[in-house]
Amino acid sequence: MTTNLAECINSILKRTRHLPITSVVQETYFRLTTLFPKQAVSYKGQMQGGHIWCRKVLQAINKSKVRANTMYTVCHNCDNLWFRVTEFDIPNQGITGKKYRVHLRNRICDYGSFDALRYPCTHAITACQNLCLDPMSYVDDVYKIEYIYNVWRHVFPPVPDERKWPSVSFAPFKLLPDRELRRKLKGRPCSSRIRNNMDIRETTNQQKLCGWCRNPGHTSRSCPNRNG
Repeated sequence: MTTNLAECINSILKRTRHLPITSVVQETYFRLTTLFPKQAVSYKGQMQGGHIWCRKVLQAINKSKVRANTMYTVCHNCDNLWFRVTEFDIPNQGITGKKYRVHLRNRICDYGSFDALRYPCTHAITACQNLCLDPMSYVDDVYKIEYIYNVWRHVFPPVPDERKWPSVSFAPFKLLPDRELRRKLKGRPCSSRIRNNMDIRETTNQQKLCGWCRNPGHTSRSCPNRNG
């Protein structure tokens, strides 16, 4: 299972993954050096323009508001903000309505999206509309432009020339190879088959027979009875 962060990194380093490890580290560092200032300028401009929330979150919230009109909500506790949300059946689309519990105070929903993504899902927005609450008040601060800008404003210092690098002594460390992990190239490879009582094991003192005539002393390739 992969996360969105891993997929984003793979998309940036798509042509770099097959390079040697040193080249991968260098390419990753310099790609981030170029990407971070560009994103920082973009989010700084959004802050100066008066934007508060990330555009992706606003799009998701607006999309969920449209779908929230097709759900039915029952408030079980107004003080603790405990709700039960029921989806309507849509027979022509093959959608069967389900019931979900929503706890706005703890920001959890049985659907799992609310507590995983940290912004209200469709069921949570339906619960907010029941009491005329603002769904944006339940969006986590990590989606604010200010917080995102603080991530992208990180500076990667320039890397000095290799001749200016401090010398490192490897005397305390002695790397020894694990001989058990070496690939055995010579000889017949060991069988990894799990044998049971039905398998017949050949003993070392058993006389080998010809595969053609089943007589000892020769093989099927040199069998005198093969052409007979």
